[in-house]
Amino acid sequence: MNIEVNEHTAAPQREVFADKDTLTGTVASKLLQVLRRTIEADSSAHVSLTGGGAGIGTLSAVAEMLRENAETQLDWSAVHFWWGDERLLPAHDPERNDQQARSALLDFLVAEHDLPDENIHAAPTSEDAANPTAAAQIYAQQLQAFSAEEGVVVPGSQKVLRLPVFAVMLLGVGPDGHINSLFPGKSSLAVSEVTTVGEEDSPKPPPQRVSMTFDAIHTAQRVWTVVAGEDKAEAVRLAFEPGTPTADIPAKNARGASETIWHIDQPAAAGLA
Repeated sequence: MNIEVNEHTAAPQREVFADKDTLTGTVASKLLQVLRRTIEADSSAHVSLTGGGAGIGTLSAVAEMLRENAETQLDWSAVHFWWGDERLLPAHDPERNDQQARSALLDFLVAEHDLPDENIHAAPTSEDAANPTAAAQIYAQQLQAFSAEEGVVVPGSQKVLRLPVFAVMLLGVGPDGHINSLFPGKSSLAVSEVTTVGEEDSPKPPPQRVSMTFDAIHTAQRVWTVVAGEDKAEAVRLAFEPGTPTADIPAKNARGASETIWHIDQPAAAGLA
């Protein structure tokens, strides 16, 4: 399988932090700044969240900042939250990314900062969809409902997707180099011209998932990875090696239309030159 990196997207930059807390605190602060600027410019902002320790840690850091500093406030009624991938599990299952995000930040925003619950766009549950393919179709329809009429062009192509323009897409990276639920060697890596794809047999349990595609990722204005821990060091190193195939390390193709930044703690960056 030959999956080319989209060279028409922003080349990756990297920022290395001493530890996970510094990493997540910095990304949280940057996220608040971008959301505020985007709302001022466009009246609304869409952000795609990720699970994992660093991704959820970033949301917890946002909540802490809001509790401690009134100057960090923004119009949360104008913010829409999505997910790059989700586990096809029952609603309220603690393994779902949306439930972890709610516990870390979103329920707090609904209760204390006027975030409308309908601005939380959770991917389908196992009650909503019988299988990952059906879940992907449902989620694609949800994304399409918030697309501009003309759609969004995938950089460097004639492909037009129907989805919101994400101000920021947060991505975690697994020890195997996966992003979202796009895993090494899987056929989902080659799915093109659609926003979502189902995964029936994830190598990381649970096996059934729904994920945004590479094409969808590339339409985001900013793609920010948040990567922490020495178990990620080899995947990070390989992602920055010119000869690494994307089919082996999907994170290599985690790139945004205008900005791509890898936020990495020191243990995860140990293999970088």
